Amino acid sequence: MSELHSYRFAVQRVVAAVITHDPDPPRPPLRRGGVTALAGLLVAAVALAAAAAYGLVTGHTRTSPTDPGAILLDRVSGTRYVFLPADGRLHPVLNYTSGLLLAQAERPELRSVRPEKLAAVPLGEPLGIPGAPDSLPAAGDLLTGAWSLCTAGGGTTVLVGAAPAGRAETGGLLVRDGSGRTHLIAEGRRLLIPTGAERALGWFGRRPWQVPSGWAEAIPAGPALTAPEIPEEGGPSVIAGRQIGQVVTDGDQFAVVLRDGIAPLTALQARLLAPATMIGEEFRSLPASASEAGFAPGLPADIPQLSDTPASACVTLAGDDLPALVRVNAPFASSSPISVARGHGAIVTTDGHDVHLVTDAGLRFELASRDLLGRFGYAGVSPLRVPERLLAYLPAGPALDPVRAGRA
Repeated sequence: MSELHSYRFAVQRVVAAVITHDPDPPRPPLRRGGVTALAGLLVAAVALAAAAAYGLVTGHTRTSPTDPGAILLDRVSGTRYVFLPADGRLHPVLNYTSGLLLAQAERPELRSVRPEKLAAVPLGEPLGIPGAPDSLPAAGDLLTGAWSLCTAGGGTTVLVGAAPAGRAETGGLLVRDGSGRTHLIAEGRRLLIPTGAERALGWFGRRPWQVPSGWAEAIPAGPALTAPEIPEEGGPSVIAGRQIGQVVTDGDQFAVVLRDGIAPLTALQARLLAPATMIGEEFRSLPASASEAGFAPGLPADIPQLSDTPASACVTLAGDDLPALVRVNAPFASSSPISVARGHGAIVTTDGHDVHLVTDAGLRFELASRDLLGRFGYAGVSPLRVPERLLAYLPAGPALDPVRAGRA
């Protein structure tokens, strides 16, 4: 009984100290037994929390050194281990990712263990994948924005999950790649310009901007700026005085003369085909052809106004077949060929089947299976689709495969 009174007295002093800042107040702050009991429970909860925290700090926890579903951290040396029931041994792992691949759990946890506990288990040989990441971005730090490829001064920089600030190009950009081919960048696509087309479009004397071939090829390709072949060109048509292949206009509209009448052209198509003949009011009375001129779809309707040569340009890509967004004179950090925000990364795919982890080191690691996403803490994450030609800019690290991780 005396021990019970002593316990109650100690509890009352603790509660009084918390409430009144005085362990021995002249009047007890709590008179009701129920309230006192509640205060006792509060003190007990605090004591339990303190004990748990002490266990985490000191390693006095219930974590077993033979838990196959955890990565076991020696709290003194920092060495990480996994326990393999197959041989009953603790194996040091080369890096954190290898530990995740070897631990036998859907979502392995890193747990601190006292070295004395670890020493009681036989030691096996080190396992893991050399060069695998030693840290992974949190799921909330994965970048989900479109990727960009920038160029300035002859070099390129990939912006992972980011797009630079800058004015979107609304006209046309004349560029020449590393192979000497000239392209028009317009409406988010790359259009090859064959010999002679520059003069036909009125761009004689305009010097193309020199860019790396990889930058130009990252932009989805459109049709070449070539005139179509007109069947029986130069022969007679049903229109008196007009030959097949002749381009006519009323000043606003353009058309090409075919055997059975005229077929409509855009201003750009007309310039590529031949100089236009002004026929005024006659244009409205000419018969329409039952066929088309045969131009490839995807050419701009009008002749683009060329932009001045920029100092830099970035192309932001949302997919292989989608038009790109081109920004000229866009500021970007060009000190590294790959730019990933520190502490961030990405989970991406190129075809919907392969899955890659991108780290802030600018490396990509292909996963052996999409099922591994859960082990890395990315359960429920949908890989971002990026163009294969853009992902190829990132150096490839080793494949992340549990079988490979189990090799010494």
